[in-house]
Amino acid sequence: MYRLAPVFLLLAGCADAVEETPAAEPAAIDLSFCKGEGLEDMIGQPVADNMGRLPEGTRVIGPDTLVTQDYRPNRLNVTTDAAGIVTAVTCG
Repeated sequence: MYRLAPVFLLLAGCADAVEETPAAEPAAIDLSFCKGEGLEDMIGQPVADNMGRLPEGTRVIGPDTLVTQDYRPNRLNVTTDAAGIVTAVTCG
């Protein structure tokens, strides 16, 4: 037990030297392929308040929504949380 004490002291000294890395900003989303340009401002808002802005064929995906796995670059996907708040806007 006492043989490990120096190791723990050495590791404890290293803990203060760790610096937090700032979070990277999210990459810009190109929504022009799925007619979703300008809709990024929906994130954080209720999807119900923005339904009139969505192009035809948009897929609204809630946390319990079953979706197909096919990728269509021209389809707009709007992902929401359980409260119906938009969390993501993507093509696919």
